[in-house]
Amino acid sequence: MKSALKPANEAERIRRLYELDILDTLEEQAYDDLTFLASSICNTPIALVSLVDHERQWFKSHHGLDATETPREVAFCAHAILGDEVFVVEDPAMDERFHDNPLATGAPHVKFYAGAPLIMDDSIKVGTLCVIANEPRSITVEQEQALEALARQVVSQLELRLKIRELETLDKSKDEFISSVSHELRTPLTSINASLSLLANNKAGKLESGQHKMVEIAVRNSDRLLGIVNDILDLAQLEAGKLGIDRHSYNLISLLEDAVELNRPYCLQCDCRIVLEYDPVDATRWINCDENRLLQVLTNLITNAAKFSRDADRIEVRLIVDGDSARIEVTDHGHGIPVDQQKYVFERFKQIGLPVNRKMPGTGLGLRISKQLIELQGGTIGFDSVPGERTTFYIVLPLLQATKEQAVNSGMS
Repeated sequence: MKSALKPANEAERIRRLYELDILDTLEEQAYDDLTFLASSICNTPIALVSLVDHERQWFKSHHGLDATETPREVAFCAHAILGDEVFVVEDPAMDERFHDNPLATGAPHVKFYAGAPLIMDDSIKVGTLCVIANEPRSITVEQEQALEALARQVVSQLELRLKIRELETLDKSKDEFISSVSHELRTPLTSINASLSLLANNKAGKLESGQHKMVEIAVRNSDRLLGIVNDILDLAQLEAGKLGIDRHSYNLISLLEDAVELNRPYCLQCDCRIVLEYDPVDATRWINCDENRLLQVLTNLITNAAKFSRDADRIEVRLIVDGDSARIEVTDHGHGIPVDQQKYVFERFKQIGLPVNRKMPGTGLGLRISKQLIELQGGTIGFDSVPGERTTFYIVLPLLQATKEQAVNSGMS
């Protein structure tokens, strides 16, 4: 038996193989489909996607074979990666390199081998797509061409894997950069915002009418910019799994009343009014939630409804209790969400283009953040929209089975 020599570019080849981050990963249907096709076309019981590592060959797909790897020193594939063409051994017993190879003399009894090298776009060969039979035979020109074509498809899968990893790395770097910049912006913005608020409230001396209007414009834009920064930071923490949820027990109606009152001035700015509707029997309902985060979500839903409501219309915040669940609805009677855009509603940085009076600008992050915040608290969020009539966003959360007195007695806040 003669083991294969190492390729001249072995160090670069191994580095390229490791960049794929594919060794010892789970089986994937895409690769299994290709080995199935190779086996069928070449009429062999075994077909493998073999990746040649330092000391072993590892099989990403192993059709007709239980083993997932063998030592490199006995690998037929280690010979196949030394050339660019399909490497064929019609009868290992007649070849001095393989006549006493343990893979030929024992299981899996390789009596025929044909391997097409997996040639990456930089000409580096990381392994093979090979077929194996248990008796000596030959391969037709058409079968050889088909094997090469299927090997190119394996390479396409590998290169797609690389591109996905590159995009994931880029996306992570972008998120880290945005998060870092946002952290740096929040402190000075908070300071600017506070100073402008003092000016607007005449705490630093009375302003003339023109000056006051200019300060009000600056306050509005400072508020908006600080909101964008906070949204970006929340999203970065949520998607990194670093945002903590501090859950306690709260009376649901009290929480909804707070949300309505907090956002009533904003609704007035948007020339609409807000009403809270619920059955009085549900006044003692309690939920376990992060109060601040739930108020954040409700604020987002209410302000969105206000932005897209018609002038002089009303927004309805409604509680519906169904068994052990509370469904909180926020409805506006605006133009609704176009059917072809509804699938984008919870995507980040996606603002739905609507033919309405958009009274206040947004960031396209609020609904994405809201969805993740609600799911972290064991709830669900969704919407129903009838274009031209209305849109209802809803939250469904589990209820606590405790009355107000029971909650106070048990120490719930």
